[in-house]
This record gives sequence, structure tokens and C-alpha cells, in this order.
Amino acid sequence: MKQTKFQLKNKLKVLLIESKKSPVVSVQMWVKTGSADEKKGEEGISHFIEHLVFKGTEKFRVGEIANTVEASGGELNAYTSFDQTVFYVTISKSFSDVALNVVSQMMGYPTFDSSEINSEREVVCEEIKMGQDSPNRRSSQLLFSSVYKKHSYGKPVIGYEKNVRGWSTKKIVDFYKSRYVPANMFLVVSGDFETADMKKKVEQYFSGFKNYPLRKVKRVKEPKQNKFQFKVQRYKIQDQHLHLAFRAPNVRHKDVPALDILAMILGQGDSSRLVKKLRLENAIANSISAFSYSPQDDGIFALSAHYQGDKFNDVVTGCLEQIKLIKNVAPDWAEIKRAIVAISSEQFYSVETVDGLANKAGSQEFYFNDQNAQKKYLAAINKVKPDDVVKVAKKYLKLEHLSVAYLGDVDESESAKQVAGIKDMWKQIVDVKPAVVKKAKAKKPVMPKLVLKAVKPGHDMEIEEIKRKSGITVVFCQSKDTPTVSAKFVFKGGARYEQPDIMGLSELAARTWISSTNKKSEEQMMHEIEESAISLSSFSGKNTSGFSLDYLSFFEKKALDLALENMLDCEFKEEIIKREKYMLEQAIKSKQDHPGSLCMRQFLKTIYGTHPLSYDATGTLETLARIKREHLVEHAAKILNPNNLVITVVGDFNKKLWLDKIEQLEKSIYHSPTKPMIHALDSFNSNKSEFLSSEKEQSHVIIGWRGLTIKSEQRFVLEAIEAILAGQGGRLFIELRDKNSLAYSVSPMKMESLETGYVGGYIACSPEKVDKAIDMFQKEFKKLIDVPVGTEELERAKRYLIGQHDIGVQRKSAICNMLAFDVIYGNDYNVSLNIAEEYKKITSDDIQKLAKELFTQPYAISIVGQKVKKQSAAKEETNLTA
Repeated sequence: MKQTKFQLKNKLKVLLIESKKSPVVSVQMWVKTGSADEKKGEEGISHFIEHLVFKGTEKFRVGEIANTVEASGGELNAYTSFDQTVFYVTISKSFSDVALNVVSQMMGYPTFDSSEINSEREVVCEEIKMGQDSPNRRSSQLLFSSVYKKHSYGKPVIGYEKNVRGWSTKKIVDFYKSRYVPANMFLVVSGDFETADMKKKVEQYFSGFKNYPLRKVKRVKEPKQNKFQFKVQRYKIQDQHLHLAFRAPNVRHKDVPALDILAMILGQGDSSRLVKKLRLENAIANSISAFSYSPQDDGIFALSAHYQGDKFNDVVTGCLEQIKLIKNVAPDWAEIKRAIVAISSEQFYSVETVDGLANKAGSQEFYFNDQNAQKKYLAAINKVKPDDVVKVAKKYLKLEHLSVAYLGDVDESESAKQVAGIKDMWKQIVDVKPAVVKKAKAKKPVMPKLVLKAVKPGHDMEIEEIKRKSGITVVFCQSKDTPTVSAKFVFKGGARYEQPDIMGLSELAARTWISSTNKKSEEQMMHEIEESAISLSSFSGKNTSGFSLDYLSFFEKKALDLALENMLDCEFKEEIIKREKYMLEQAIKSKQDHPGSLCMRQFLKTIYGTHPLSYDATGTLETLARIKREHLVEHAAKILNPNNLVITVVGDFNKKLWLDKIEQLEKSIYHSPTKPMIHALDSFNSNKSEFLSSEKEQSHVIIGWRGLTIKSEQRFVLEAIEAILAGQGGRLFIELRDKNSLAYSVSPMKMESLETGYVGGYIACSPEKVDKAIDMFQKEFKKLIDVPVGTEELERAKRYLIGQHDIGVQRKSAICNMLAFDVIYGNDYNVSLNIAEEYKKITSDDIQKLAKELFTQPYAISIVGQKVKKQSAAKEETNLTA
């Protein structure tokens, strides 16, 4: 990997990271302006400009930017944060000029057409409404506004609807010219290119940027906090959100490494203290975490919990007890080691993709102006000692530095009284001098040397498929570019192995499988998994169940030992089953807070009837109550069948070790009769429409038809149809969002399964726009039947699909999943690996023929939202979560 840094004559800095790992290039422009650089009345203008530069430039008209990138197989997007705005294109190295051209046009030559600005106002206002409907976004905004009373971090990045509707074109252009100047931006290009050639191209595309005067911004400094403060908000949701936030330093402060270790110890991972006490041992919180946020200016250190019912005092007491403990008793070296290994391991996964390389380089440049910043940070992390963690805990976790944010369906006077009581709880718990705790002095353990020396160039994948006598199929794929491995153990099963009266069984099994064994307690198991940065999880879907395993090559034997021990020796302890059933009950109730998932559930019930494809993964409150331990044990025995199993391993692994472990697995699982996977489908002979009332800002709408099977030879044609509709250059985005401003979020959707699938469209929009959205969906799907897709549009779709495949397979986990599910479903993975050949065969006639076959069938419409007149005569359904 070769890095080069230089500056153009117009003062634009450029970072080039040459890497031959994958034939892909990422082009990113980092603008040193974010929402924290906005004055009063400007809140949200950076985010709005992020949208507007996609809406036309000197060379590109509306829609042409996205269409050009996607027609070259690339993807483009942008984001605005408190501190910066970043625009990026990821694309095949053959089309790197396209990426450079598009980014240079968006950054240097936007037109800011007034009519397009007015059109985009509606889109951003829909995005604001979408945020208001999201409990997590509301909760996050409440958190930051509780901490920052003066600093702009307390204002939402997206701004306010009043501002978005009020800015003049001149105001927008003036702001752009004052901040989007070469001296306030830098370009990052990473991937497969020759540095000398890329340097010339960068000069060609970016040297002409006008050097407008930079408007210097002096951010308002947040005053020193000297007393406990809080904010509460009533919002009709099932979960209650509680944040305990402390003022913390900025990203450049010397205390950041120790604070990051503190966050890991307190609330990151199943072996962290808060998760153990409040989630695993006592099931008080549905989720609990700790994080250290270190931005450009002073940040926060926070504990965050989601819970239901009358658990406020229990949650707060649990958090304060852990704060007291960490302030008075140094953590074990084992906890420090776990945190160091976890943080250090990220360096290996962050370089899997060209985007990861560019993000890493961009962050180092933005915050430190130093491309060795991460190395220095990791060196500092490795020097953190137990006493250092206690020091930062004492320094920052103080009552006078505490801000609390609470969101829930509780009267604000009542919740304010509860939250105000935290002050007394702190004095009664944290400030009470603890009994003297004598701890044996432990020696610092030997720390593994996790250093990324080099990213090796990629090469053609060496794939080997082995069919074992036992019935297990194993697929190995060597890739030694980084010392990481991704593996999958996939069994046929999932919802298809459930009975309707115990729906949710496979999900409950997945939640309880990685826990205690006959040799280890759950706590011991979680510690051993996480101390080596191993990711081991169980999963369950509509058709399959299994285990995912990701690890660093240094820890391979341990990773495999732990995976097999969990797979073969799980106890399914009654207390763990009881806890996870309770958590699933909370999850079922929480679905009322997420109308998008309710809309999908309603759609699946409408189009599939009683078929397992309509089953809710979590089950219902009634079906969950019926599930007993014996159901789980029986379910596990049915799944652990060698005839049912496909194992895929991708990365830098030891093949002999894997084969030895597979032989050990074979001795422990036995052949049993396999259940039939195919289920009869209910008939679906007429259009159906269902409505569920919700008082959220937006309505969620799905219109869909039954689709294809997972082995259908037409599935590649359907992918082309989806590509024609999808993306920022696709028909749905252009017609429903760009031209008609109906929504921020609109997309096609599809799924293939064993008997059938579905295909259709999804939109989240204001209730008064629902009927127009449904009408436009139907017109766009009908157009695919009536009007042949043009050559240019079809070629765009093909190149987009090929490019998305090439970008996707940069990650070992993506290759691993592709191999595993192709084999389990009986498809040829060589077709998937060489999928470009399938896409190239597709004709306009193929598109039209399949469209006619699919979109002349009966359709289902699912609406969740506020009731307005008409709404496609949807029938009301009142409860989907019982």
C-alpha cells in the first residue's frame, strides 16, 4: 500500500492511497464544514446543500449524476455530521474518471437551480418527519440537546422544517461559496491505480475550482458544566430511552484512549459489566451500552439504556453501582486485555474495502492532519493500565458533569420528578465511601501483538468444495490479503421447522444457543469469545439456521474450539430461556414503535396467508408463551444433521485444522430424518389492501406481487428489473422523489424463497401523499409491461449490477455468505462468482416478458399510518403484535 499527499495550486489537499487488493476505487471529498459551523437561522443548511449538489451541475442535469455513476457500476452517496460533510463514489477502477468527474462537478460546479431547490425542500422535510418518527433519532437528539446548551452539537444536523422552507437561493449559494472552497476541503482517492497517473487526473479535474474567500467560523464554546441537568420528553412508544451523559474531551485529548477502554469495560460486548448485570444476569434492560464520543470539540461519555415497564430505578441503580465500582476499584487486567484486543482488531477489518481505506485516511487527515494518527492511537491504547481507567473515571464521571435525557410515554412532570431524583440516588450510591476492597495484584498478561504490517494484493480466489461421507459439504476459499477469516455453518431449517402455534421457536433458539455449556458458564463463555475479538453468533431465517464465525487468524484454534463447544454442548438452561423469552416479548411490543416493520409484517400476512413465509421471526406473545425447553432441544437435534449442513470458510485459515475440527463435529452429530422444506401456498386470487392505524408523522406503504423461487432461472432478470427501478438514477427515485417530491425514502423490494417470493415497492411519505404514491408505483410497474426498456437504460442496469457485485465481494463475509447460501439452496456458486456473464445475456424482451408474468398477478397493498380519505380503500386491521 502506497500513500502520497500533495496540494494543488488552489490549496486543495489530496491524499492518494494506492492498493491493489481489489479492482475498485473510492473517491471521497471531505468538506471541513458541518452543522456545528452554522449560525442561528442556518441550522440544517449544510445537510440541505449535501442534497442540492446532486441536483445539477455545469455538466450534469438533474438525475444525470446518479445515472452516470450507476451506469458505470458505481455507487455514490454523502453524509453530513456535526463536523464535516463527505461525498463519495465507489466504482470499478476502469471507471475512475467517472468518479473524479462527478465529484469534481458536485463540489466545484453545482448550479443551484431554484426550481430544483424548491422540489428538494419537500424531500428534506419528509426526511425530517422520518426522523421524528424514529425513537432512536428522537432519543439521540434529546441526548445531545441535554448536554449542549450553547454549542451547535445541541442542534439537529438535519435542521428544522421552518429553515428548509425559508432559505432563499441566494442564501444557499452564499453559504456554499463561503465554505465549499479548496482551502476548506481535501480529496481522498484509494484503490487500484497507479499514483503518477491518478495525480495527473486529479489535477485535470480539480485544479479549476474557484478559490472563494473562506468564511471563518468561531464555534460557540460550551460553558463549563457545574451542576446536574436533564431533559425529558413524552413520546408514545413502548420502550423507554435513558441516557446518562458526561462531558468528555475532544478527539485530540490524551485521555481519549483510556476513555475508550473505559467504555469497552462498562458497556460494549456481552462480557462488559453493564451488559452482564442489567441484560444477562437480571434482564432489566432490553439493551444497555456505554460509548465515548470524541468529535472535533468536546464530546461526551454516555451510558444508554432501553427498557420497558417500571424499571427506571433498577436501571439507574445498576448504572450508578458500576460507576461507583470503576471509580474506586481498578479493573482486572483481563478486562483491559479484552478491550485492547477488541479495539486493535478493528484495524484489520477497516482495510477490507477501498472505502474503509479512504475513511481511515480521511478521518486521520480531518482530525489530526497526520496519516500516522491511528498507529499512535493504537500505541496509546496498548499502554493503558488499570489505574489509568480509574483516573479517567474519577475525572469525568462526576455528578456535576452529568446530563440525563429521558424519552418515553410517561407524563413529563412525572418523568422529570423521576429523573431529578437521580441526584439523590448518586449521593446515596456513588458518593458513599465503599468498603475497602483488597485485590490481589495481578501481573500484566502477555498481550498479543496485533499489528497490520501490509495489505497484500488480491488474487483470483482459490475455491475448493469437499463433500464429506457424513453428508456435510465444505467450501474453502483462501484469501490471504489480511489475517482475517469469515466462516458460516448453515443448516436447512429456520421458520420452516416451526409449527404455527410455536412461531418464534427458531429465533428463540438462536438467542439462547450461544450461552452456557456443560463446561462453561455463560459469563465464562462470553469472556473467552470476546477476549480474542472473536465474533460468534447464531442466526435463523425463513429457510435456514446456523452460526456465523469471524476471527483473526492469530486466534484460529480458540475460535473453532469455542464455536464447536457452543454448537454441540449448549445447555439451553431454563433461566436463560426465560430471560430471552422475556426479551423477545419486549421486542414484540417494541414493534409498535416501528411502523415500517409493521407494514412489512402486514404485507407478508396478506400475500402469503398462513405459509411460514408470513411468520414473524419473533413470534407473537401467545406463541412465545407456549415454547418450552423441550421444544428448543428437539429443534436443535433436528437442525444438527450432517445432511443438512454446509460449511464455508473464507480468508487466511489453516485448512488442516479446519478439517480436524470438522471430523470432530462429524463424530458428535447424527443423521436424522429431514423434514420437508416445501410448504403448500395459500391461493392468492384477488387484489388485497390492508390498513393499520398509526399516529406517526409518516405513512408507510408497500405494494407487491408474488415473485420468483430462489432457483428460478429468471432471478437474474428480476435483479435487472430491480436495478432499473433502484438507485438514485432509477425510475422510482427519479419519478417519485426527484420529480414529485413524495418522499425521502422510496425503493423497490424483492425476495426469493423456495415456493415463491415477492417483488414490489416501498415508500415512507406524508399521509396525504399515499394515494399518489400508490398510483405512481402502479404506473411504473405497468410501464415495464407496456414499454420495452431501452438499450441505454438496460445497459445501465447491467453495469450497475456488475459493479455492485464487484464492490460487494471486497468483504470476506460477503463471499462467505454467497458461497454458503448458493450451496445450501442447490445453486452453482460459480454462476454467482461470474455473475457478469448472466447479466450480459439479459434482453429487453426478457424484462418485458417477466414483468408481464409478475405484474399482471393480483397484488397486495399494506399501509401503516394516519387515516385520510380514500387510501386505496384499505381495510383496517388493528393489531399485528398480539
